[in-house]
Amino acid sequence: MGRIAVIGAGVAALAAARSLVLAGRRPLLIAPDREVISRGETLSPAAAALLDRLQWADLLDADSALPSEGRFSVWGDATLRQAAQGVGAWHLDRARFERQMRAKLDNDAIECHPIIVTMLVHHCDGVVLELGDGRVVFADAAIDCSGRAAVSSGAAAGRRRTDRLVAVWRVLDLPDDTEPAAATLIEAVPLGWWYMAPLPGDRMMLGLFTDTDLVPPGAAQDGATWTGLAASTVAIAPRLRSLGLDVSAAREPPQVAPAATVTASRLIEGRILRAGDAAAALDPLGANGLATALWSGMAAAEAALTLTEGEPERADAYERDYLQGIAQHLVSQQAMYAAEPRFADAPFWQRRRAVVSSHPQKETLP
Repeated sequence: MGRIAVIGAGVAALAAARSLVLAGRRPLLIAPDREVISRGETLSPAAAALLDRLQWADLLDADSALPSEGRFSVWGDATLRQAAQGVGAWHLDRARFERQMRAKLDNDAIECHPIIVTMLVHHCDGVVLELGDGRVVFADAAIDCSGRAAVSSGAAAGRRRTDRLVAVWRVLDLPDDTEPAAATLIEAVPLGWWYMAPLPGDRMMLGLFTDTDLVPPGAAQDGATWTGLAASTVAIAPRLRSLGLDVSAAREPPQVAPAATVTASRLIEGRILRAGDAAAALDPLGANGLATALWSGMAAAEAALTLTEGEPERADAYERDYLQGIAQHLVSQQAMYAAEPRFADAPFWQRRRAVVSSHPQKETLP
């Protein structure tokens, strides 16, 4: 049986490697050591079934996952509403979750190299991988889960960035005497939107999502300037005060992380398959990023197995299904942004104004 290489250290890569193990293969995981940062990610209900398929349902323990009590938003007008959301969502400590995934794979005795891949080269019978230490490795297929940078992102991938979204954020420690609801809060503002989400371990993520060129001067360097931008919000500022976080949030500067939507027109090139953020990185407003990463890693692994056996149909179906899903996500994303009419003259919202259609879609609040 041929060897399949998986490139990356995140959720998609680890799910792909586990899928190959369950299929009776010993994958080559090329996963550089990295610092994983938890940014208040939510694991949607759809992910539970995927973890069951990986035989990893026990990863959602009390230390890594907090059952969600709902999703609230101030969007479309100044009213705080609870959005419709199915049961079974989780607020995730992503760093711990990925460490647990990796520990499970270590028990599977896979072959692993903690190093970067510098280049992928097509070969008639597979893929040649050049590693950061100068070594050259051959694989019958390679699954690129290397994130937004996407080591395989040449011109043929057709990758394009559709916006300039960034997160200006911090994770805050909750005071000992607080017991907040384990619920997400989203609020639209002229600059973009604020996001608050609980994390396991009595922590709360606070983030402002806006375009990189719209971040006000000093907001990324000074905590008081950053939190001051939330002073006039309907729900974010009162929640910060009620939890005793308004002072601590202002003490230190926030961090800035990319959050733009990046899509590709091709996921399969020869025997190179892309998954996770290497395939598409999505605006986090839809809160399905981690479930998509899990699914894409698993589906790419299944496609790679058949591709190495000379049967491209599964790979073609994976690419088609993924791209269709991305198209549906972009339509839903457009509808969500169109559901906020209050700030139509602000640059952030002008850039996301929905295209006028003779068949308007139902608006869905986040």
